[in-house]
Amino acid sequence: MQAMSPTVRTTVRRGHAATLTRRQDSIPKVTGEFAYSSDLHAAGMLWGQTVRSPHPHARVLGIDVSAALALRGVHAVLTHEDVRGRKTYGLEFPDQPVLAIDRVRYFGEPVAVVAADEPEQARRAAAAVSVEYEPLEPIVDPERATEMEPLHPDRPTMGHGYRDDSRPNVVRALVIERGDPDAEADVSVAGTYEVGQQDQAFLGPESGLAIPDGEGGVDIHVATQWLHVDREQVAPCLDLPPEQVRIHLAGVGG
Repeated sequence: MQAMSPTVRTTVRRGHAATLTRRQDSIPKVTGEFAYSSDLHAAGMLWGQTVRSPHPHARVLGIDVSAALALRGVHAVLTHEDVRGRKTYGLEFPDQPVLAIDRVRYFGEPVAVVAADEPEQARRAAAAVSVEYEPLEPIVDPERATEMEPLHPDRPTMGHGYRDDSRPNVVRALVIERGDPDAEADVSVAGTYEVGQQDQAFLGPESGLAIPDGEGGVDIHVATQWLHVDREQVAPCLDLPPEQVRIHLAGVGG
């Protein structure tokens, strides 16, 4: 069994959960010495760059990587055809492509990735990848989305556990009631309420470092909250057993 971290040892020795414990990363963060995942390096490593969709919704008619591969310092340009394992991932339903297959469904969806000796070489190679698109009407209204053509024509094969709604783009529909909605009350309020989507803003960039172990496995250093969940997402896409994918916690920005 591995030894407990200094933080755990301090908490146990003092004897109660309310004891203040100084964060181990507090001083490196305020002094600028903290190493985020984008600060990690390994000898001989390659730099990655992602080719992303300029359209919010489009069919992918063709991808030409020949010009990018011809550039100096470029080692690989990968598309969905190079994903040797499962081509999709997702926390509850694995329905999100690792790299776009036949269409893109949001602005910035990954279409290809480039690996090169230097960051600037990777950026130039990504710009040289030619992707032919057929733009489609974007889906910007959730109510309108329920009436349009299916965004996931292959939905029946994606392992969705919920099929209680016949509308093409609705994975699950729930009616939630609390108490008696028809009971009399002093005040009764009815209305339609809309809220915007929000996402947390990380202090560090989303990035990672992957190091092949030379025996078919890989060590991945990434800032994350769910190490085991990440492994469950990555391993099937690489067509590797979970024990050959080792996720290491890099510096978490918050």
